Amino acid sequence: MKELGDILNRQRFYFNKTLVKGKVKDRIFKIKQIRQWIIEHQQHIIDTCLKDYNKPLPEFYSTEINTVLNHIDFTLKYIKKWASKKSVWTPLHLIGARSKIYYEPKGVCLIISPWNYPFNLSLNPLISAIAAGNCVVLKPSEYTPNTSSLIEELIVSIFNKDEVIVVEGGADVGSSLIQLKFDHIFFTGSPEIGKVVMAAAANNLTSVTLELGGKNHAIIDSTANLQDAAEKIIWSKYVNCGQTCIAVNHVFIHADCYDKFVLCLNKVLKKFFSENSNYTSVVNQKHFERLRGLLNASLSEGAKVLFSSESSQKKHHFPLTILKNVKYDDTIIKTEVFGPILPLIKYDDFDSVLEFINNNEKSLALYLFSRSRSNIDKFLQETSSGTAAINECMLQYANPNLPFGGVNNSGLGKTGGKSGFLAFSHAKSVLFQRSGFSTAKFIYPPYTQFKEKIAKLLR
Repeated sequence: MKELGDILNRQRFYFNKTLVKGKVKDRIFKIKQIRQWIIEHQQHIIDTCLKDYNKPLPEFYSTEINTVLNHIDFTLKYIKKWASKKSVWTPLHLIGARSKIYYEPKGVCLIISPWNYPFNLSLNPLISAIAAGNCVVLKPSEYTPNTSSLIEELIVSIFNKDEVIVVEGGADVGSSLIQLKFDHIFFTGSPEIGKVVMAAAANNLTSVTLELGGKNHAIIDSTANLQDAAEKIIWSKYVNCGQTCIAVNHVFIHADCYDKFVLCLNKVLKKFFSENSNYTSVVNQKHFERLRGLLNASLSEGAKVLFSSESSQKKHHFPLTILKNVKYDDTIIKTEVFGPILPLIKYDDFDSVLEFINNNEKSLALYLFSRSRSNIDKFLQETSSGTAAINECMLQYANPNLPFGGVNNSGLGKTGGKSGFLAFSHAKSVLFQRSGFSTAKFIYPPYTQFKEKIAKLLR
């Protein structure tokens, strides 16, 4: 604990003496160095990260490397605009004054990143923190040690450790870090651990960004394009073996199209798994056993396996499994699956599904497949979630102009693009007044009836 406290103290000293005086051009230079390192070491990145768990290259490029590069390019394009001070309107009762907003770095920030996209979800918040001008302590997941070492290699090659440092270790290290008086904590992980982080941060009145997860509901109504819905929903479970915070958790299918949708699912499953080599593994034995236990619990409650991809002898390979006969109150519906198990639930009444969603914790993502304008409007107006997509899955994360994040149980605060910059910034309000003048002087003491009349007018 003392060693971690010493790191924080050194970074705070460095921030106050050096970094706070830095310019936006300095931040741009550092971000460009990260970009250059990634481009020059792409094969090294791939070889190292795939030691943690197997991912097909198309997925690795699209969800890890390219995601980071796109975030860097978007940040570099707009950082000067984001960081510049903004003039705002000053009301008439403050006549003579000028008002501006200054965006200043929060200071020393802690980033705790997860294992499911360890490269992307470590570097993207780091880039936002650097863009805002902060010092950073980065704690990557202990479940992906090779990626953690790679990120440390990148950081050491560019940054002074008093500015950015990678701290590796298990849950005990993370638990010690969140007790320290950081200026901001950015955590990505489960709602259960998010509550622990928020409670610890509250002791120091530290601001937090919590990127959590949740049970992401998908609905297919009777008007949906069933083949399209099947492809997109299965893809959300196929990518990274379903280990994605915005993947579909389960699907509600209208009774009128249930059988046709099942046929579409079977076709898509056969197509996607023509080669099992192009399928990501589960990250480790612990999560493999968790998924197997969840599947067995569901089967014991009456669910049946409708379809399953072929098994493989590869380590931690879990087949994509689709379940039928699942009920609203089954364990698997109450759980964030975070893996390649997809429960199907037949429904008759659209409103009853919305009621079920609203009676549960708010999701990070909600999905509706429909060509009915009234159902789409009803879905968007009567449900609440961190994000939503209509006739699509997961791609809302890919638009940097959209703020990304949860609500209540699924998260707190936003990231992505400008939202990421703002998460690590403090918007400081500044009022400029002419020396010797203030409208407040009209009502300075001693108070009189005349000043009472003026006070009523100053609004």
